Amino acid sequence: MSPALAPWREACEQALRSVSEPDALRCWGFGHATEAGPVPVFNYRFEHTLAAVFLARWLAPATGADLEVVECAAWLHDVAKRLKDPGGKDTHARDASVLVPELLAGTDFPPAKIPAVRHAIEHHVGLRLTHRLEPLETACLWDCDKLSKIGAASLVHFGCISGAFQPISTAEILRRGEAWLDLARGIVASLNTAPAQAEGHHRLAFIEAHYVQLRREWSDPLQEGP
Repeated sequence: MSPALAPWREACEQALRSVSEPDALRCWGFGHATEAGPVPVFNYRFEHTLAAVFLARWLAPATGADLEVVECAAWLHDVAKRLKDPGGKDTHARDASVLVPELLAGTDFPPAKIPAVRHAIEHHVGLRLTHRLEPLETACLWDCDKLSKIGAASLVHFGCISGAFQPISTAEILRRGEAWLDLARGIVASLNTAPAQAEGHHRLAFIEAHYVQLRREWSDPLQEGP
């Protein structure tokens, strides 16, 4: 009797945790002590990926894309990416694609769908597109990855990770957030699928309103003059 195949979702999550947690500890330089060992202050790579996975579970059915392909690609799209890219040139999409067959070996993921997962991962990079991506599963991964960077959860992620990269203050978070809005508008304009476009406009309006309110609260009346 052949051994039972491992559930692919659990295998993907474990693979991501095994690389993202040590990388987060390296980035922060310290962790919170637990009985199992130090844990990161905030594991941005895992949280970002989980947001993309949640979006994949929504967007794939909404567009008629293959859910297994889109969700698996969402789990693994950044499995080779490191915070601050300490290795130099960013080749994380290609490197993650190469790892896919190994990470899914021994799981119940359909082998015939692995090439589609790899194609989606290889084409998820960039913040703007000059043309719509194909096939649909590749287009969906790009949309899920980018939507995860816009909205309420993205504000949480942005706030939590900022301190690992530089000293932060409310004023600096406001400055960086307002600068990000121009990129966010370009992302929304580049989204491939109609459901993602609608969701992108909704999320963009939310973060625009957030930074308007933050600017309103963090303006010094004495500096503004009469």
